[in-house]
Order: sequence, then C-alpha cells, then structure tokens
Amino acid sequence: MARILFLAHRIPYPPNKGDKIRSWHFLEYLMERHEVHLGFFVDDRADLEHVDFLKKRSASMQFSYASPLKQKIFSLKGFLTGTSLTENAYPSSEMRGFVAHLVDTNQIDAVFLYSAATYRFLPKDMKDVPIITDFVDVDSAKWDAYAANNVWPMSSIFRREGAKLAAFEAHVAAHSSTSVLVSNDEAALMQSRLSEQRQGVGKVLGITNGVNAQAFSPEKYSITPTRGRLIFTGAMDYAPNIEAVVWFVKHVFHRVKFEHPWIELVIAGKPVAPEVQRLDVDDGVSVLGAVDDMAETIATASIVIAPLLTARGIQNKVLEGMAMARPVIATSAANEGINAPDRTAIWIANDPDSFVEAVVALLEPVAAKQLGAAARNFVMENFNWSSSCKAIEALLIEASNRTSQPQRGKSD
Repeated sequence: MARILFLAHRIPYPPNKGDKIRSWHFLEYLMERHEVHLGFFVDDRADLEHVDFLKKRSASMQFSYASPLKQKIFSLKGFLTGTSLTENAYPSSEMRGFVAHLVDTNQIDAVFLYSAATYRFLPKDMKDVPIITDFVDVDSAKWDAYAANNVWPMSSIFRREGAKLAAFEAHVAAHSSTSVLVSNDEAALMQSRLSEQRQGVGKVLGITNGVNAQAFSPEKYSITPTRGRLIFTGAMDYAPNIEAVVWFVKHVFHRVKFEHPWIELVIAGKPVAPEVQRLDVDDGVSVLGAVDDMAETIATASIVIAPLLTARGIQNKVLEGMAMARPVIATSAANEGINAPDRTAIWIANDPDSFVEAVVALLEPVAAKQLGAAARNFVMENFNWSSSCKAIEALLIEASNRTSQPQRGKSD
C-alpha cells in the first residue's frame, strides 16, 4: 500500500463535470487501495456539502473555498510577477502548509497532481518524493486557440497566457517523473511543445478517460427517444461550450427548423451563462440547467450534438452520448482523442452545411439507431475506467518504489 498525496484544483466530487469525472474515478480507485492524503479547492458553495464525504475517506484532508471571482482576482498576480494567470489563481498559504507538513514528517511516498496549477503548492525541497502530474489537457494550446479566435485586447491577454502557461507546463513536466495526458493525441502535442521549450522531461503518456457503462446504459431507461430532439450537454459557463451552442443555434438549428419545424434543441448542464440562457427564448430551444440524471435526459433525445470549435483532450459529452447509443454529430475537434471512425461510430461535421446534412439524415429513426448502436459498441470496446485507473496506480506504485533513488528534479 502506497501513501499518496492527491492534489486537485477543484473538489473531485461529485463527478458532474468533465474534470471532476476524471479526478473522481482516479481518486476513488486509489482510496480503495492506498492511503490517500487529499487537498483541493471548492469553487461552488453547493459542493461544500460533499466535503465530509471525502474527509471520511482520506487519511488527511485540506481544502479552501475559492470562488470564481476570487480566483480571477488572485490570477492577476501573474501580471505583476511575469508568470501565468493559471498558476496564480488559487490561494496558497494553507495548502502549502498542509503539503509541507506531510513532506516534513515523511508521511507520503508519492504525489499525484491533478492539473499543473497544483504544482505551486509543493515545497522547494521534496526530499526525493516523486511527482506524477496529470495535466489532462495541454491548456496552453487552448489559450493559443482563444487568442486566434478573438480580437485585441483579449487576443493579446490570451496570447500572453498561452506563452506563459506553456513555459510553466514545461517546468512542471521537467520536475515530474511522469506527465499524463488524457489521450495519445494530447500526449504527442505536449511532447512536441516540450521539445520546442528544450526541456528534458520524464515519461509523457496518454491515459484516456473511460465511461460509466452502467450509469450511461440505454437499457436502464424504458424511454423512446423523441424524434427530432437534439441535445447538447456540459458546463454551460465554459467558454468552448458557450461558443459551440451559440454557433449551432445561429448557423445550423434555425436552418434545419425552417424545413423541419418540429425539431427541438435541449441544452443540459449547469452553471448557465447569460449568453446560453438567452437562447431559451428561441422557438424550439430549451435551456434546462442542472438535471437530476444526465443519462436519462440524454435518453429522451434522438441526436447528441458536439459542435465544439475549440476543444482539448477528450469530450465526456461525446463518450456519454455514444454510450447511451445515441448518434453523435461532432466536429473533428470534439472527436480528437476519441478518434471514432466517421460515419461508422460518429458523424463528423465541421461547417454549417455539413451539420445541417448530418442532422437531417439522422432525423430518420433507422439511420439514427444504426449509428447509435455502433457508437455504444465503439465506446465499450475502447474506453474503460478500470484500465485507466490501474495505469495511474501502476505509475504511482512504480514511483513510490523508487523514492530512495534520486529524482529527475526538485520543485522550485
């Protein structure tokens, strides 16, 4: 049994958002088999009710509440220090003290960082405690994309963040025994960017997300999908999701509805940004916000859409829609890392005309059912949480068994 420090930038429970789905599966698996010391931040007061649940399962625990506004204020320090906004977004004193105590008293064998931002809470002298960092996505590339898709002054701010964060990611990778990304595609991108930074690093590898095949199973629900009901799911305050659904309504939905006035679009997930809430006034568009059972909500729809223009890593919304045996229409960006074959297990569309064509074709129940069945088969064969969790555990055990050996570097 290993003694593991697990640090996350956001409370890893409940698994109701993309990053929390991944962090919770890894954390739950490790807690069942090892001694886990846990540190995290809470950015939604509703999640405070889950703190005791995690505390009972941890060897020790430290958390701080940091609202989104507070995080934005803290991040501004990056402009003063010449560092990225991301690495400054979280209050550090209490978390640093928690980590330092565990290190100084020799209570941990290995550190698992969930997101690069948590690296700054490690002491300068880690006493040869190995670090495994799950970057999940190459976040610096996301900021580069934001810069390319915006105008000054935001483009300048985003471009700065992309450059500063890329340097920070390289620094963290150089001091980690293994850097983990959510897919082989993201791992290859990280490796190429690290090469550009001329950083020597440890292993860089992809460990994919899985999908909860029991929770997201069409057999659970005796629901006949409503023909013509499209669904988009996700955290609706997240910029790429906002961009995607606004683009879809403007460029695709209205065109299809003109010819097929009975179609509807359901948008499910919270929190809901004002730009998304305003879509609710459109004829046929329903903004649900939070739902009790996302799988059940997906079951009511006949088509899942993922028109993301900006995307990093693996899209859980795509995996969940496919697991529910629903045909998914997605951009190439949304399929990256999943790599489902076009027109076999997913329908790829990258422009309005292609999306219109796909929606109209899949309004036919037979075509929708065939693609949906193939989608579920693809996901069941390729995305399994058990194998991903075992891979993370193996890295931590391997690293903890080498604690007596010199590490590649120490944190600064």
